[in-house]
Amino acid sequence: MSYKQIYRFPFAQYPAVRIACLLVIGILIGEFHGIEVELLTILFLSIIACLPYIEKKNKTWLNIKASRISTLIFLIAVILFGWIRTEVQEQKQLPLTVQLLSISPWTVVQQRGVIEQISKNSSGKFRADLTISETRLSDSLISVDEYKIRLLIEEGTFEQGDEITFEGTLIPVSEKRNPFQFDYQNFLEQKDIYIQVRLDSLILVSKNKNPATWNWWRVRALKLVDQNFRATSAPIAKALLLGYKQDLEGESKQAFARAGLSHIMAVSGLHVGFIIAPFWILIPYFWSRKYGKAIGLITLLLILYGYAGLTGFSASVVRASVMAGLLTFGKLFHKLPNSINLTGAAAIVLLIIDPTQLVEIGFQLSFSAVLIILLVLPIIQNALPYWLRLRWYAKPLMVVVVSIIVQLGLYPLQVFYFGEVSLISPIANALFVPLLGIIVPFALFCLGVASILPELGAILNFPSDIFLCSMNTFVYWASGLDWAWKKIELPTLLLFPFWVVVIFFITSWRIPQIRWKWLSVSMLLLSIVVGEAIIKKLEPQQLRVTVFDVGQGDASLIQTPNGKNILIDAGVWSPGYDSGSSIILPHLDQAGVEKLDAVVLSHPHADHIGGILSLIEGVEIGVIYNSGFEYESNLYQNYLLLAQKHNIPVESVKSGDVLTIDPAILMLVLGPEGPRFNSDPNQHSVVLNVIYGESEFLFTGDAGEDQEERLIENYWDLLDTDFLKVGHHGSRTSSLSSFLEEVTPEVAVISLAERNWFNHPHPEAIQRLKESEAKLYFTSKDKALVFVSDGKRIWREEWE
Repeated sequence: MSYKQIYRFPFAQYPAVRIACLLVIGILIGEFHGIEVELLTILFLSIIACLPYIEKKNKTWLNIKASRISTLIFLIAVILFGWIRTEVQEQKQLPLTVQLLSISPWTVVQQRGVIEQISKNSSGKFRADLTISETRLSDSLISVDEYKIRLLIEEGTFEQGDEITFEGTLIPVSEKRNPFQFDYQNFLEQKDIYIQVRLDSLILVSKNKNPATWNWWRVRALKLVDQNFRATSAPIAKALLLGYKQDLEGESKQAFARAGLSHIMAVSGLHVGFIIAPFWILIPYFWSRKYGKAIGLITLLLILYGYAGLTGFSASVVRASVMAGLLTFGKLFHKLPNSINLTGAAAIVLLIIDPTQLVEIGFQLSFSAVLIILLVLPIIQNALPYWLRLRWYAKPLMVVVVSIIVQLGLYPLQVFYFGEVSLISPIANALFVPLLGIIVPFALFCLGVASILPELGAILNFPSDIFLCSMNTFVYWASGLDWAWKKIELPTLLLFPFWVVVIFFITSWRIPQIRWKWLSVSMLLLSIVVGEAIIKKLEPQQLRVTVFDVGQGDASLIQTPNGKNILIDAGVWSPGYDSGSSIILPHLDQAGVEKLDAVVLSHPHADHIGGILSLIEGVEIGVIYNSGFEYESNLYQNYLLLAQKHNIPVESVKSGDVLTIDPAILMLVLGPEGPRFNSDPNQHSVVLNVIYGESEFLFTGDAGEDQEERLIENYWDLLDTDFLKVGHHGSRTSSLSSFLEEVTPEVAVISLAERNWFNHPHPEAIQRLKESEAKLYFTSKDKALVFVSDGKRIWREEWE
């Protein structure tokens, strides 16, 4: 008699994983559906109150349905708990002092606080994060509440751990105002910083002389690193050993990322594993002693707590410490350690403490990497021949295997967050990660020796210094290889569930009963992904216009149906800042734009060509078009010289020219007319009419009334448009009624800063634009704007 064997997943073996998954569901519900905490709490307590009664009845009834009802109620209770925890976190009130200061920009304050961290920004200016203990406004004490701030400083004569009293000006924290732009405001909020202050004067500096504070130990550890490593290796040693990355240049961070070694620069589970590895060797010793297990556990916790303190209690170290503590507890007390279940337990602890960690990149990458290794690595190991596992190169080989598994497993997350993957990562990890298991604990030991016997510590540390210098040399070499890393765009969000299903398919390889089910689901998802790609191919090609928010200036990116990229104007310039390096280049990098096929500079004022020098240096440019108006400014002359140096043609255009960049669109030059009418560059702006199917876009630079009148006279029959990039930031002398009567725009966009010296936009210009019945947008109010056309209509695309 034959029968079909049914496989049942052993849920009972993974209680922590089940609870973690339910907790995640509750947190996600809380993120998207807000309900009063009181109501949720009443519902939660009511369900909890029912559980004992149902459990009691369950023992009496011995009924499967009653058991299932009991389980269901428990599951709902866990989900509700996650929901409640999220709501509580989101409704957490900021201190009244922070609320007051956040609505008082540009106010002068006097504050006293302790420096927690000092770093540099990309332009080399210092900034410090402080815990404030006293705040004064107009010499009146308004608060002794503790809260964090970011202090902007030109240069500092103080160090981490010092207490300083100072006077400063409240500076608004810049929010994300352009697509793909770094969200500085959100970054600070994740560090519980809501206030930013510019240092005006330093009143008092009190050096930290208290060994009872972690700052005191951390500063001394950093100084020991400086004393025992060379200038080239010290920043790497600080990041590797202590999680202090403030001394790493942006170029170094990028090089390590492209070499696939950025994970070693963020102190995490790998480093905690290196630290506790010697302790694990001693575990049998603790087994043989009367109170050995308790002593061993306490010793481990002290080691983990001490190392977490030295690294500033970073989230990654806390995650890894929780995991290490649970694993070691299981080992010491002879519990059967289920690593997958312990991973779930660590997630539960961390999410209860702070549910917002769920949306943090570090949390997602850490737990995803651990789970991928635990699920997939045993299958790969069993597939390898037994003789291979006994060879001397087995361990380096497994490092390569683990690196490949993690790289492939995290592929969707890496592409989604970073837009690039490292191809040389397996080689780099095989070369350095095994040795880091020796170098990290040894270097920390040498620093301890150096604190007592400096000369001996320096001699002992010499091999570690040589190793880090060699690794740094390799990283820069590897990151410079053309094939070492690739920029990739995530084709669809459906890739995430497809990837998860494929991982479970590999995990279930030795369980035929469910293996083919996972394969069937993966094939179904793959078909959907391919089908979605085919549908997108069949959809009408689109033209996309991004009007950047560059403050009191202009910059717009046109992305054509055939993949050409055209930049109209390059934003603003000021000492130490330009829109090219700060806004446009990061956008191009994140959007996967490797070449600007054309840059059109409407006229030579700094608010329209401000970022051109950075763009010439930072991205390939096919050609630069300008108005031909000669202008006496260093910025104008320098960009001409730099373009010549980079062999970029600079061509002057005039009305009647046609720019043939993409055959799918028609780009007509309507201005300037050619002759020089006056000495005002604004009145000789390049005016472009971009036509795609039935949609027309008109870009007018800083054209004023004189040029508008000439446009009406010469091109009245070509001015009727759908989209108008309003001239001269909405000044009084632009957007004449007669001009708007010919243009009749449906959409009009004004690019300007909210606070500007010119009082733009002018009320008269706004009134005229409103009378034209155009839908009016301002970058100062609406941030960057993205408009899309399929050749028939134009619509605004939200990017936040």
